[in-house]
Amino acid sequence: MRWPALLLLLAVLALAPESARADCEGGAPCLDAEPLWLTPSARHFAFISDTDAPGFGKLGGSATIGFRYQPAVLEAEAPNAEGREINLIRHTTDLTAGLRLGIGNRMELTLALPAGLYQRGAGIKGITHQSAPPIAEQSLHDPRVGFGYAPPFRPAGITSKLRLELKLPLGDRAALMGEQSFVMSPTLAIGRRHRGWFAGGELGARLRRPSEFFGRRVGTQALVAGGLGYELPRPQLAFMLELYALLSLAARTAQEHDLPAEWLASARFRAKSLPQLVLGLAGGTSIPARNATGEWRAGVGAPLFRALVFARWLPETN
Repeated sequence: MRWPALLLLLAVLALAPESARADCEGGAPCLDAEPLWLTPSARHFAFISDTDAPGFGKLGGSATIGFRYQPAVLEAEAPNAEGREINLIRHTTDLTAGLRLGIGNRMELTLALPAGLYQRGAGIKGITHQSAPPIAEQSLHDPRVGFGYAPPFRPAGITSKLRLELKLPLGDRAALMGEQSFVMSPTLAIGRRHRGWFAGGELGARLRRPSEFFGRRVGTQALVAGGLGYELPRPQLAFMLELYALLSLAARTAQEHDLPAEWLASARFRAKSLPQLVLGLAGGTSIPARNATGEWRAGVGAPLFRALVFARWLPETN
């Protein structure tokens, strides 16, 4: 009974009514404008989790440097008909460090520590104050801790893993790098390999307290992600294409609906002399969706362009 009780407690922390202490300055929204959660459990893809688990005591790690251009842009009223764009975050360069530890019985623990290395933009204060300094050049994002279990059964060769991540609200809210409360994300990762081809996907949710973001309501979301790739035997070079979408479950009207979505094309290389080390790069754009007024726009946090460079140390798996 301990696990159901713990899950219930985490859900209450994520969805319980908000205290005044967690409000952003001037009643502005509190959210992390980074919808892409990079996980140290990713092995084949850039961001989709693998379906295996490290052996007991085996430790893996990852480091990803990412660049995002215009992840948070607000359209404000202006004297001209077209209005004006306010770059809450114009561009940012981030570092995400991750650890992955096998704890036995096909289970693992994960830790993701994202941080902003250099960023420019007006931030929330650029909306709530007439004269305000830009956001800090460096900032802390919300860290995430996770748990995974890989069941031993493989129907039709399809592998799976049950994952649970908890996002801790410790990031810089003024720079749109921090949530107003805990965010819990249960997901199911699936995978399939056939010769050089491999496919993967994730289905799940992100349970969070809703926040009003200038006409859009960002709260609990359904997660859908999928990817396909091919790995050459010599050299050990792989090419992948993956995408994700976060469907809003908190919007009360069509005008409040928000749909962050992106696609990424990536490549990774693994040296034969050191198979545990993987190097890779990726790039992609947001996928805009049509809103209630017929306009095409990207979801909150989905950048106009994203680039990733990553290095991973892969542990031995079951």
